[in-house]
Amino acid sequence: MKPEHLALLQQAPTSTHVDDTWARLCCEQALLAMEEGCYAVGAVLVDDAGELLCSGRNQVFAGPYASGAHAEMQVLDQLEAEHAQFDRRHLTLHVSLEPCLMCYGRILLAGITRVRYLARDRDGGFALRHGRLPPAWANLASGLSVVQAKADPYWIDLAEQAIGRLQDRQALRQRVIQAWHGQRQP
Repeated sequence: MKPEHLALLQQAPTSTHVDDTWARLCCEQALLAMEEGCYAVGAVLVDDAGELLCSGRNQVFAGPYASGAHAEMQVLDQLEAEHAQFDRRHLTLHVSLEPCLMCYGRILLAGITRVRYLARDRDGGFALRHGRLPPAWANLASGLSVVQAKADPYWIDLAEQAIGRLQDRQALRQRVIQAWHGQRQP
């Protein structure tokens, strides 16, 4: 990890909020994603005993363009491959950024019932828009809790800065459009 990112993690306040540990891990993953030229989003999956099961970060541009390689998708892929025996109703997904529509749908289909995010995604987040789901999806969503994490404001600010600090956010969006047209990635 880059020294300036390590410094951000080292200057964090003492943990006093229930979600601080998971917020820190999400931010670590988000910073790693940013270093790899991806959207700065990280996620971790935790069981009721407070054990970390899976962690992941956005990997959309880490190799060949992978439209589904969002942090949440990476974590859910790990869950399904390595921890199929867990009752998913007792797991909590922590994410540095409010899940998008695609990830929200996957979370519903995976059976996760609790999601805690740090930064609100006003452009693409779906937590506050779930009331617009078709009936079948609304039924799945009826048992889902998606709320902002109870974390120190430091972690929320860091997650917001990480996703907002990408000065080349437009460049990443342009890379998505290029991938749609089969153009080579720079």
